[in-house]
Amino acid sequence: MNEFVGTQLSGWDAATFRTASADPTMRSTVVAVAVLESTPDWDRLRDRFERLTCCVPTLRMRPLYGLAGFSAPRLAVDPDFDLDVHLRRYRIPKDGGWQALLDDARRMSLTDFDPNRPLWEAALVEGLPDGAAALILKLHHAIADGQATVMMGLSLFEFGPEPDPNEQPAPEPPPAEDVGVRQVSLANISDTLTRGKGLAESAARELLGFAKGSVTDPLATWGRALETVTSIGRVASVPDAALSPVLVGRGTTYHFSVMDTPFADLRATSKAHGFSVNDVFLAAVAEGMDRYHRRHGVMVDELRLNVPISLRGDAGDRSGQASNAVSIARFPLGIAGLTPVEHMEQAHGLVERWRDEPAIRMADPLADISWVVPVPMLAQAAQASDVTTSNVPGPPLPLYLAGEKVIAIYPLVATIGAALNVTMVTYDGRAFLGISADDRAVQDLPDLMADLADGFEVVVGVRPVVRP
Repeated sequence: MNEFVGTQLSGWDAATFRTASADPTMRSTVVAVAVLESTPDWDRLRDRFERLTCCVPTLRMRPLYGLAGFSAPRLAVDPDFDLDVHLRRYRIPKDGGWQALLDDARRMSLTDFDPNRPLWEAALVEGLPDGAAALILKLHHAIADGQATVMMGLSLFEFGPEPDPNEQPAPEPPPAEDVGVRQVSLANISDTLTRGKGLAESAARELLGFAKGSVTDPLATWGRALETVTSIGRVASVPDAALSPVLVGRGTTYHFSVMDTPFADLRATSKAHGFSVNDVFLAAVAEGMDRYHRRHGVMVDELRLNVPISLRGDAGDRSGQASNAVSIARFPLGIAGLTPVEHMEQAHGLVERWRDEPAIRMADPLADISWVVPVPMLAQAAQASDVTTSNVPGPPLPLYLAGEKVIAIYPLVATIGAALNVTMVTYDGRAFLGISADDRAVQDLPDLMADLADGFEVVVGVRPVVRP
């Protein structure tokens, strides 16, 4: 097969691309805002991005489409790749400040990608208060989850202000050639047949094992089969509607806000009670959402949460690629009438229960099935969740970009159907939180931020700094 037809998106990546392309409420972007002490050298910054695209070839790949659009696009190296199309610089207005930076990040997030070019862009923003600058990096969720974004950063950032003489040289840019629709379509057919053959062989092995087990140990064999089937039902079940009477309405726009807090306090709280940092994070969000609903005069027992479950490190994952390696746990989380410790205990039990679901590691095959489900039905299912939360561990040491120290990293992820997305990235001793709020569901974002800050203060004992 022609190597220049690339690789077809499949599973979760393909489903993400399809829904984001067909429904603006499912727009699927990941934005990272890295705040720098000062403006970096532009030429050196361009060199770092050139290196990044060679180390992560996905960033040089464009989507290719076959006939009739009956299959997922392929990603192949763009023969016309031009770094200057994806990377730019500008200065915000003199009185713009941090709010102008968030406004620009929002506009970038809400702008669709060029469907015929690599699915990313970046901007160096100058003129921030105190001489600071920022890099806004935008990626399509079909090519990267939160952890993949952090992994990309390891090829972009450096560990000191001066170039590392021991850094491995970047590979040569990958080769590329033009290919036609016929070649792409034939490659899609070949891939579909290969996957079909693989699925058939896998099914035959499972059936043979089931038949043998039914003879040698029928009780255990049938028990495992029943457990798998019921697990698939739980993982693939579609709720009727969101649970919040306050976070109602879903639209095509959202706004960002950010806050940060010392990571040591989250870690100390988790150790003091025997839970994980993620349990503390979820407990703080739950406490904040309870306060927000009470502000609106209602007491809600539960909200429906989406929580990504990382599959990196599992056998067969793609952790070395710039792709998604997650499944999504969706469950009701109690928010009313619980103490901070009870919030942590509840979060821990729910996440562990979902992590142990046999079907949670069948995310890609189940996502492939979504191709027979109309996008409006998928969007309706996504909008039945109230809040998406994600906790992404980042580097514990300070990083530098083209000679300038990175002093903050804020994750800003599209709502993708939920009313709210709360993502936390830990970096250099602090926890940085990015909040995305659907404009129809949340019309008082400053109040929501105050309540979330209260939630962290109650659970952790320290109030986060809300910016700007």
